[in-house]
Amino acid sequence: MPNLKSISLFIFRFFLILGCGYGLLKEMGLFDGRFSLKHLVYYTILSNLVIFLAYSYLLVRYLLSRKRFGHFEWRDFSPNVMSGLMLMIVVTGLIYNFILAPTLPNSSPYSLTNLSNFLVHTYTPVMVFIDWLLLSRHRDPKQLHPLTWVVIPLVYWIFTIVYASFKIPVNSQGGYYPYFFINADKYGWPQVFKNVGLLLVAFLVLGYLLKGLSYLLYDKSYHYRY
Repeated sequence: MPNLKSISLFIFRFFLILGCGYGLLKEMGLFDGRFSLKHLVYYTILSNLVIFLAYSYLLVRYLLSRKRFGHFEWRDFSPNVMSGLMLMIVVTGLIYNFILAPTLPNSSPYSLTNLSNFLVHTYTPVMVFIDWLLLSRHRDPKQLHPLTWVVIPLVYWIFTIVYASFKIPVNSQGGYYPYFFINADKYGWPQVFKNVGLLLVAFLVLGYLLKGLSYLLYDKSYHYRY
């Protein structure tokens, strides 16, 4: 029988996946007939999709662990991967809530008053952060490598450049870039390089802050099996 902590983690992650999945389906238009693969150009959609798939995999692996090990057991990804996933989705929430949302009127379909926007931009990032901070096994700071996490936004930016080169509009305004601060057509490459550089530095700083936090959380006597 799984213990109370194991059951609590299962329930928490189940609702994390449920909210993230519902928000994704709504954002991608699967409920109202406006589904398009162009939604996958957005960092918000991609980061939520990765979280949904990663945590669904962990949940299924937990349910199947009894057959393999004779008892229920959580086997998360490595501390570096779990932390990278958390930072990836937390950045989604930070950019939206502090950069994009303030520019949107409440009447906008992309404002926080919209349930699906709340789920993918706030609910999922907060839930994943809580999972990392309070519920996941304690992380050995020596296993965390913030420089590897910077690859995530860098690869995404390169992806948007490649997408824009095909001149396929990503929004109703006919723009080829999903976010204004990487729109080279409007602001020029020097400004975009500056914007992206600042974001990468911010991503790296957040990464090292999280690593510093891990030193406060790490318990050498902690046993990860539960």
